[in-house]
Amino acid sequence: MAILALVSASSASSFAESPAAGPTASTTAGAAVVTLSQCVAQALAGGPDARISRANIGLARAQYDDSASVNGFGLSGNLGYDRTPFTTRYSDSGVPFQVIQNSFQGGVTLSAPFSTSVSLGGTHTITELPTAADQSTNFSLTASAAVWDGYPGGQSLATARIAAFTRQGTESTESSSQKTVVYNVKQAYYTLLGQQQQINILERTLAQREAELQKTQSLYDARNVSQIDLKQAQVNRLQAALDLSKARGLLEVDRELLSNLVGWTADTVYEVGDVPDMPLPTLDTATAIQTAIANRDDFRQIQLSLQSSDVSLALKKALTNPTVSVNTGVSYLKDWTNSSNNNPSWRAGVTVKAPVIDPGSLGAQVREVALQQEKLRIQKDQLASTIATNVKSAVFSLRDLLARVDLARQSLDLAQVQYDLAAAQYANGVISHLDVLTASVTLTTAQVNSTAAQSSAQLGVLALQNAMGQ
Repeated sequence: MAILALVSASSASSFAESPAAGPTASTTAGAAVVTLSQCVAQALAGGPDARISRANIGLARAQYDDSASVNGFGLSGNLGYDRTPFTTRYSDSGVPFQVIQNSFQGGVTLSAPFSTSVSLGGTHTITELPTAADQSTNFSLTASAAVWDGYPGGQSLATARIAAFTRQGTESTESSSQKTVVYNVKQAYYTLLGQQQQINILERTLAQREAELQKTQSLYDARNVSQIDLKQAQVNRLQAALDLSKARGLLEVDRELLSNLVGWTADTVYEVGDVPDMPLPTLDTATAIQTAIANRDDFRQIQLSLQSSDVSLALKKALTNPTVSVNTGVSYLKDWTNSSNNNPSWRAGVTVKAPVIDPGSLGAQVREVALQQEKLRIQKDQLASTIATNVKSAVFSLRDLLARVDLARQSLDLAQVQYDLAAAQYANGVISHLDVLTASVTLTTAQVNSTAAQSSAQLGVLALQNAMGQ
């Protein structure tokens, strides 16, 4: 709800959007500007993957409610009427007549844990006779319960527990799916943002190359530079134009990828807004691995599977144990015609069921669950090792990316100093115009590399967060 409120407030202040059409408001640059929070909220609210995830969670909860109800309390009632003609009888004088019996029934049944059932019922019977009608009423109260079926709390409780683990596993799976949605949106957003920043530099670079070409052409016409200088300026200008054209194509593709993730049409045109750098996760591998083990949904899922298999194993073993049930009941018959037929009665009993000869099915079921447990334990250890390796790889990669950001900045500073020096030396006649053109290309290349390094570092932060289950 907080995310939906955020996206509603943001949309009202910056642009109007809908899941189908996407952003529509325009900025001074002519394209809508969307934020990261808006894209994430839109993907979670209207994206296809998020909608499927919500449906899966709803299905799992409904299945759990169905299974848990078996071990809960329930109350049911019944009403009925029967009209039954009996065989023809004869009176003392030999006159035939037909006896018809009308029966009205009603009752309630309470179900409870431990396969407990308590029923209260009543039947009122009216027998139609030629001169009168016999009436009788019967009340009965019965109760039964399984005091022991091999599983503490009853096998229905075990079934409910397994259903609870299944529900939690599904919720964990869908939590992972939603994290994947957010990760994919963020990854696409930062990629698109980096591409926008690259294009800004490449547009300035093309403008600079065109200015340098015009200047070189003037110097060439005045015979102050050689044809090599002119050719170099032309090549530089063409290179800048090709780089910008390629970047714009990549920008269009990156934007379509983001639109697909959030549920907008592929031809929606917009820009992504600047965002502050993401905070760095811990770069200590041991701490990062511990965080990943605690947060990763896939690891939680296998733990839930192990817990569920523990209950399943106990349930299968319970099938090999005796089942003890007790039952009792009282009844009272009231004959409204003949009071001598009034008859109260009661009963009580114990039932013991046990497998006498097992053809091997129960033992095979126990072994099957035990082997499944062993498989899950191996998979758990294997997954823990895989998580540790992935986290280490992400940490080492991010360390390298951060170092390369610093290297790219130093290279940019160096290229700027070299360009300023080349311009000053050219003004004093120390170096040629060709040297200035070369220094200019080196400077703009360093600018592009610096921006690309920063973008890669942000994606590296995102990758480490994802590996840690954050």
